[in-house]
Amino acid sequence: MTFGITTFGCDAGRSGIGRYATQLIRELPLLTDTPDRFEILVHRNERDAFIPADTSARVHVLPGRLIHPIPDIAWHQTALPAFCALRRYDALFLPAGNRRLPVWSPCPTVGTVHDFSALHVAGKYDAARVFYIRKVLPALMRRLTHVLTVSECSRKDIVEYGGVPPDRVTVTPLAVDPTMFHPRDRAVTADLLARECGMTRPFVLYVSRIEHPGKNHVGLIRAFSILKSRHKGLPHELVFAGPEWNGADEVHREAAASPVAPDIRFLGSLSADLLTALYSTADLFVFPSLYEGFGLPVLEAMASGVPVACSNVSSIPEVAGDAAELFDPEDPDGIATVMERVLFDVSGRAARIRGGIARAGQFSWERTARMTRDALRQAAAGAR
Repeated sequence: MTFGITTFGCDAGRSGIGRYATQLIRELPLLTDTPDRFEILVHRNERDAFIPADTSARVHVLPGRLIHPIPDIAWHQTALPAFCALRRYDALFLPAGNRRLPVWSPCPTVGTVHDFSALHVAGKYDAARVFYIRKVLPALMRRLTHVLTVSECSRKDIVEYGGVPPDRVTVTPLAVDPTMFHPRDRAVTADLLARECGMTRPFVLYVSRIEHPGKNHVGLIRAFSILKSRHKGLPHELVFAGPEWNGADEVHREAAASPVAPDIRFLGSLSADLLTALYSTADLFVFPSLYEGFGLPVLEAMASGVPVACSNVSSIPEVAGDAAELFDPEDPDGIATVMERVLFDVSGRAARIRGGIARAGQFSWERTARMTRDALRQAAAGAR
């Protein structure tokens, strides 16, 4: 069978959705138990972000102007169906199904809807996007032959709010690349961070795009301030890694007004080498998000050998299992207490690290790719 895969709406590989698309584009052609063929549709200026140099997939490079939202959406509703008919795809896979879906397709469609966060976090999106998510997206989802999602939490939303029958929704969890995220020599990574980022002190880490209110940087800043007030000599910095997004100004204002402002550091988007060094060198990874469809940084941190403390809401406990310390993300004092417990429990650190590595190892991109391929084959077989 021949399957098309679009990369539209996948943030050039820089977000969780982007990493999801990147990993599946790499893994799907490597499945050799069936003679399937894959064809990737990619923006010209995003080709290098998504396409491995040694891929066996056929790559269709599309004009760069389509990266802008209005031409992109128009292309999905007009040219994409025609392209699928021309290529005679047995099924089309849309990895960013909560962002880009066609109204109609000449072949079966399988789309991944990652979350319904707009229903759970007030102020996360503007009015137009909330309208799309609440009114338009459910209608488009119901037109898909099959819906994939990344957690049982998101599956529940898709069934309940999207009106998709349960038997047409399959959970295909995310995973981490073990060649990238694994424990490293802390002396080596600390030296790299000192040279490249000027970091010489121990630190607490949060990896996420800088977004307010959904990612809850403000709550973590307040919790960190409480922690430092309890322990005057605590040498740690609070380090944020990730690109700026909606509400970033509010996060920076909170950081600047904090009594521990000199101990808060924003690093922005980082290279893979620096990101993995951050994970491996941190004394604690904290993930205080108010809602997640999955929460991939939790697994990345665990795989890298750092203790994790994270929110007890949405899919996050489902991902973390019993390998992380949980807290109420709306309670800065409670977050500070959990951070304190993990940082000062030196004797329990090794056990936490072992538990996290074991938990991350339970997730596999190969397994996710196989489940995705099976959904595509089943959708195609049903159409026949």
